[in-house]
Amino acid sequence: MPIPRSPENTTTPRELVRERVYAQLKEAILSGVLLPGERLDEAELRGWLGVSGTPIRQALHTLSLEGLVETAPQSHSAVIAPRPEEARDTLQTIGVLVTGATILALPHLTAEDRTRLAAQARDVTVQHHSGDIPAITIAAGAYFGSIVQACANPVFMQVVAQTGPSLSYHVTVTHRALDSDLGELAEGYTELSAALLDGDDERVIDVTKRIFQLA
Repeated sequence: MPIPRSPENTTTPRELVRERVYAQLKEAILSGVLLPGERLDEAELRGWLGVSGTPIRQALHTLSLEGLVETAPQSHSAVIAPRPEEARDTLQTIGVLVTGATILALPHLTAEDRTRLAAQARDVTVQHHSGDIPAITIAAGAYFGSIVQACANPVFMQVVAQTGPSLSYHVTVTHRALDSDLGELAEGYTELSAALLDGDDERVIDVTKRIFQLA
């Protein structure tokens, strides 16, 4: 009988270059190598990345759609400079996503899931006490990522994958405008951890809303 052929890799070298450039630029923005408001000169980017202008322009277009780059017609591109006055709106937007993921995930959580999520929530508390904003962001992102994975809704997961990094970046850059009490936030995550372990799902949702200023 004929042996079926394995699917051929249809990814072209051009696609690989475009994806690599996109990933490198996105990581440089999220890690702070490229600063908010920094101009993205195509000639400099070509020298840094060692590629032609086409994949760079394609990557910048994608990053502009994701809210990490702003472009002006017939002008230049720059790393987006998040507005402090929008910090609370952005935080609440993240909160809507986290709360939605939580509502979807709670009915499916096993005891092991709850233990793991509770530990991650406690880690956010620890980082809040340290006052290290990047560490807080990483810890909170780990919790959010786990709750999204637990909701097992592929459409929702895709939306979060597309919007989550940009929203997190905007809040991290403008966090001082939130005037949040880190002590109160730490208490919120401590309460969230306890509610997860207690199986008190209503309290889990209520605390999540409070953390993101939705209640």
